[in-house]
Amino acid sequence: MEKQLFSNLLLLSCFAIQAQQEYTIEGHVEGVKDGTLVSLFLLDGNVGSTVATDSIRNGTFHFKRNAGESGLDRLSLMCTREQDFPSMSLSIYAAPNANIKVTGTNTLIYTWKVDSPVKEQQEYNRFIDVSRDLWDEFQRLSIKEKGMRSALETERKAIRAKKDSISDLISSRELKLMQELPISTIWMEKLGRLSTSAKYNPKFSYKEETIALYNRLNDEQKSSMQGQEITVNLFPPTVVKEGDDMADTDLFDLNGKLHHLTDFKGNYILLDFWSSGCGPCIMALPEMKEIQEQYKERLTIVSLSSDTKSRWTTASAQLEMTWQNLSDLKQSAGLYAKYGVRGIPNYVLISPEGKIMKMWSGYGKGTLKLKMRRYLDAPKHETSIILQGNTKIVNYPVVEFTNTDIVEIKQVELTDTATVLRLKAFYIPKYWIQVSPNIKLVDEKGTSYTLKRANGIKPGEHFFLPESGEAEFSLIFAPLSTLTKTFSITEGQNKNDWQINGVRLTK
Repeated sequence: MEKQLFSNLLLLSCFAIQAQQEYTIEGHVEGVKDGTLVSLFLLDGNVGSTVATDSIRNGTFHFKRNAGESGLDRLSLMCTREQDFPSMSLSIYAAPNANIKVTGTNTLIYTWKVDSPVKEQQEYNRFIDVSRDLWDEFQRLSIKEKGMRSALETERKAIRAKKDSISDLISSRELKLMQELPISTIWMEKLGRLSTSAKYNPKFSYKEETIALYNRLNDEQKSSMQGQEITVNLFPPTVVKEGDDMADTDLFDLNGKLHHLTDFKGNYILLDFWSSGCGPCIMALPEMKEIQEQYKERLTIVSLSSDTKSRWTTASAQLEMTWQNLSDLKQSAGLYAKYGVRGIPNYVLISPEGKIMKMWSGYGKGTLKLKMRRYLDAPKHETSIILQGNTKIVNYPVVEFTNTDIVEIKQVELTDTATVLRLKAFYIPKYWIQVSPNIKLVDEKGTSYTLKRANGIKPGEHFFLPESGEAEFSLIFAPLSTLTKTFSITEGQNKNDWQINGVRLTK
């Protein structure tokens, strides 16, 4: 009887402790159709995971959760699957025993009101209130843009310009408020977002004001994880580029063991910058496993996580990563900044001597195999020049810059009547490439030379690569001047147009 009583008391105690950790979120909204799915995301660093969902019924929704170990949960409430909602979320800060009430009268979710006893939420609300009118207009424009599937690009640009103007005004108001408030968790989050705008938005108008706010931080605040990210945003480190020595730092595995990239010199090194919240990063893992096995004698893959330590540990336990899985524990403030990573997945191929060979971002099926075949399997060639009467042949000319590794210049043949480029293409088997009919050569004096014809490919049409993923074709242009020492190949000024600059016709 005493044992049973003790067990019951213990059980009641556990329930009491659990209840003390709970918080509730109750929603009462108007102007939102019944059945709308509401998702609650728990944020860890810059990554969020879905922790609960509910459907709106009679204008209400409800969540009950236990608070995390830190005692403060950063949450996002989203309805992004709905066409009449903006692709934005409502920020909620939750703590044990908090009863949080969410109210709204429309689908402008970012500015739904949050009534909460949590001090971080109250401070966050001040920032919303100071720009509520602007945020409402920003959301209306976002909804309008979301529905403009068949709109002209000029119309889309006009919407984006209006949103940029509103964002600028919001930054101005938030800066003024921050100048009046003491430094706090929310204040630091706002400074982080301002610093991100200063880094990535060339039209950002308030960098000096943001730096002035940053200078209010003490050494401890600057050395925090958030402070380090703000520092590299406002004062970016020197970024390495192709041809440079690789950047290195202290790296740790999941057991806390120290590593350095120099440990892997002697092999090619493939750096994989990733995060557990990045879909393409996860999609690339099976292919990464294949190339790790295929090139295991020559290649070391090093995956570098930008997640918080806890999220990196949790994600790694769910993923099969048979290669080096490391982190500098600085999220985006360490090697990510030194390698200039702006989007993930991001990859860097490093030579056995520690030189950066190639840097690229994004993943599509087969692209990693393509890169490895292109740079690990392709034979290395030296430039050679042959003179035969009035004909000059340059084999494998040196190129100063190219924005594509799809094509390689095998040979340039210069005669009195034509300039012939013999090219080799490397791409995913059975995928297509295309040469623009507007492609031209431009010599060092700025003179242009138009395309006359092509052999092995039809300009302006899709050319599908064979099973080998390799193909050769020729482009014939008007003859370059005999005095030409370098020229460039250009398709145009669009983002995906080929640009191969500084093709040298001398050694």
